[in-house]
Amino acid sequence: MRKRDLAILMLSAFAIFFSLQHEGDFSFREAWMHLTDEYPIKYEGDRLPPPVVADLNGDGKKEVLVATHDAKILVLEPHSRRVDEGFSHARVLTEASLLPAKVRISSGRRPVAMATGVIDRHPRQGQPVTQVLVVVTSGWSVLCFDHNLNKLWEANLQEDFPHNAHHREIAISITNYTLKHGDSGLIIVGGRMEMQSHIFMDPFEEIGIAEKNAEQHRRSATEKEASENSGSIDLRHFAFYAFAGRSGLPRWSRKNENIEAHSSDASQLIPQHNYKLDVHSLNARHPGEFECREFRESILGVMPHHWDRREDTVLELAHFRRHKRKALKKTSGKSVNYPFHKPEENHPPGKDSSKRIPKIIGTAANIAGSAKTKKPLPYVPTITNYTKLWWLPNVVVAHQKEGIEALHLASGRTICKLHLQEGGLHADINGDGVLDHVQAVGGNGAERTVVSGSMEVIQPCWAVATSGVPVREQLFNASICHFSPFNYFQHGELSRFGRTPDMASLEVATPILISRKDGHRHRKGSHGDVVFLTNRGEVTSYSPGLHGHGADWQWQITTGATWSNLPSPSGMMDAGTVIPTLKAIDLRVGATQEMVLAAGEQEAVVISPGGSVQASIELPASPTHALITEDFSNDGLTDIILVTSTGVYGFVQTRQPGALFFSTLVGCLILVMGVIFVTQHLNSIKGKPRPSATR
Repeated sequence: MRKRDLAILMLSAFAIFFSLQHEGDFSFREAWMHLTDEYPIKYEGDRLPPPVVADLNGDGKKEVLVATHDAKILVLEPHSRRVDEGFSHARVLTEASLLPAKVRISSGRRPVAMATGVIDRHPRQGQPVTQVLVVVTSGWSVLCFDHNLNKLWEANLQEDFPHNAHHREIAISITNYTLKHGDSGLIIVGGRMEMQSHIFMDPFEEIGIAEKNAEQHRRSATEKEASENSGSIDLRHFAFYAFAGRSGLPRWSRKNENIEAHSSDASQLIPQHNYKLDVHSLNARHPGEFECREFRESILGVMPHHWDRREDTVLELAHFRRHKRKALKKTSGKSVNYPFHKPEENHPPGKDSSKRIPKIIGTAANIAGSAKTKKPLPYVPTITNYTKLWWLPNVVVAHQKEGIEALHLASGRTICKLHLQEGGLHADINGDGVLDHVQAVGGNGAERTVVSGSMEVIQPCWAVATSGVPVREQLFNASICHFSPFNYFQHGELSRFGRTPDMASLEVATPILISRKDGHRHRKGSHGDVVFLTNRGEVTSYSPGLHGHGADWQWQITTGATWSNLPSPSGMMDAGTVIPTLKAIDLRVGATQEMVLAAGEQEAVVISPGGSVQASIELPASPTHALITEDFSNDGLTDIILVTSTGVYGFVQTRQPGALFFSTLVGCLILVMGVIFVTQHLNSIKGKPRPSATR
């Protein structure tokens, strides 16, 4: 073989090898879709809840539950067939109507939240584990359906709220734990209302409200006044209701008027307008309530926290216990003060680490305890006020717009309420045991964001991280926009040289935390890289600096995840509002290696923790919800669901197992051709005739 031909083959092999490395071993293909009629959404409260992926009947095949504007819940059969032929229509298995049985009136029956879960305490041997569906409507009707979408019970809570309000926050929690003997499961619903202007109300709903107000006026003027006063107070707080799973009987309720003393000054209710609310009032003790500093480690265990819109409100069960401080030897004449922000060592009671025998016994107990948690527990006990088992949840934690609130699971009493600044990411990003806050600011809108705990204004295109609640110190201040070609100046500094970039249209998504392995053991949801996304498609990653201070720039890439939104008043939504996506995604269900999923108006990309694009997805329409990452194909791989104003689309993850093997073969071929090239070159040198010496 000639050297020229061998060199051409080697160049072709190199091109194939590098293209395989860039392509990756997975991709997302078009699978199914369900089209709906476009419904004009003028108010944020009119948005439907995102679809839910669940296996209702326990047959091993998951279904996709989709809510509609005509008060229905559709059950779709997703499939992964014909992935190379584009989208195909998903089959509708069944549907459930949310309208009343006798009077078919749709007013107040629009779904605002839905969730699925298991409520059976003791599944029968050999029987499939079925789930129930719980839906909350705009008129505060809570409906529970079984796995065949037969309605089990319905409860209406409209009397506790004014009628001219919409759900600003709403969440549902379903569990098989019980509070009373004879119950089957527990369903907790929590939400907060917000006043809605009459110009955005449904005309039929307005007529119904007028009739109901006239009826109340005929009853009693005093009752009407009392109901109006209680309704205006309820809007400021978060309400909780607990029901028995199978029967729907109320178990407890945490209504708003019993939380704290009412204040006549409205400005004191807004944290930005009252500095005392951040320091003293937010941590004030109410009867039977502890400060959140007593549960510092438990609070970090339910992080990270962020809130952008209604579907970010989440209820989760957790086990809270008081923080154990390290016992110190008391010295006469010396007072010992325990700082609020300094993390203490974790020494469980009853153990002495200085002695060998208790240490061995404690290690054996930990091993035995870890072995027990891996096996399914055959018995689910009833949770009461005296339940203190470490593996049982004792609180329900609500991730709200204003922060974190923990309620006693058995009684509904508030245990801890931690007010956090709105916007940004709340997490322990450097792993020091102190809650941090990361803010990123764009230029869209005239408002300026102030660094939490100071009067410093954050400039557009910058990110600031602070530590502590209240703020103790600033961790880092860094740019999240594209660097100049020479890496000397950033966009924020180019104005000094006469070049001012367009910052008015800049938007920034809420940053996320990607776990980072550094050889040490950290709490879940803490210590990692902070990733930012702008509407220009710029994705930037920073990692905590040395000793937790400062930030190290990791990487920055420009992707096709771009979008553009016009500024709108608070609570209002334009017809073409795009909801971007920036979240961590596990490619396999239960995997530990997280990747970054970023999506804009027309494209979504999956980025590795190192900053390389692994896969890209072309979106058929603008997303109205954040992308949903669930396994609907039942293959253990995480799939993606896109929600638009005209329908729902499913993308299935497909693996390319031969890509790695083929790239390995191509690499071996390159080595063989290199050896042949070198051998031919050496043989040609040896085969050349030596010139004869002339005398």
